[in-house]
Amino acid sequence: MAGVRITGLSKRYVIGKEAFFALEKMNLFIEDGSFTAIVGKSGCGKTTLLRLLCGLEEKTSGDIKFINRGSESNGSDEMRIGIMFQEPRLMPWLTIRENIAFSLFPKQKEIKKDADRHLQTLGLELFKDAYPWQISGGMAQRTALGRALYYDPDIILMDEPFGALDYFTRKKLQNEMVSLFLNQKKTFVFVTHDIEEAVYLSEKVIVLEAGRIVQELPVELPYPRKTNSPEFLNITEGIYKAIIA
Repeated sequence: MAGVRITGLSKRYVIGKEAFFALEKMNLFIEDGSFTAIVGKSGCGKTTLLRLLCGLEEKTSGDIKFINRGSESNGSDEMRIGIMFQEPRLMPWLTIRENIAFSLFPKQKEIKKDADRHLQTLGLELFKDAYPWQISGGMAQRTALGRALYYDPDIILMDEPFGALDYFTRKKLQNEMVSLFLNQKKTFVFVTHDIEEAVYLSEKVIVLEAGRIVQELPVELPYPRKTNSPEFLNITEGIYKAIIA
């Protein structure tokens, strides 16, 4: 596991002759073994932040430091970072088991030993020999989650992974996420447009607006959470007001 300390982080893009900041002077601390959700309108910088954390983008200025056992290091190359996108992005020529174990494929002995454990955890053991086109969208997302977990990352980044799923599949995967977080206590950073989902899953919600943090709200509710409780509704209302302000 690992934490992240972000100081003065900015990302500037130039399109044609126009320049704009996707992120500007961001300061944020993500605790080791925590679950942080990031919400905000489209274009506020949520995905850019994830891309900077995993090294897919270069920052314009500022610092990202990863904290492991009390020591800080620069750069994602020193941390094991898993990322899960909105689309499963599975390899169509590989089975579900092989997709989960993609980081070690084709080392067959290692695949069988470790991938089967994740198949069982995610309820996919009966479909281990199926191919992506033979399973549902929810199963495909569970496979993508299994692939991220199989890498045994210190930090797991998730970019709206349940956004394209139907309501019932989404709720099932949300509950599975809570169970995984409580059992494994890895560090999760979860981007979503769904305020209720953010409050249901996370310990802290970050609200972004035009590349800046406008609010940090702790979610001090026990798991599992009741979405119709007054406390839950008060928190979601506070986030909604922060976004539309």
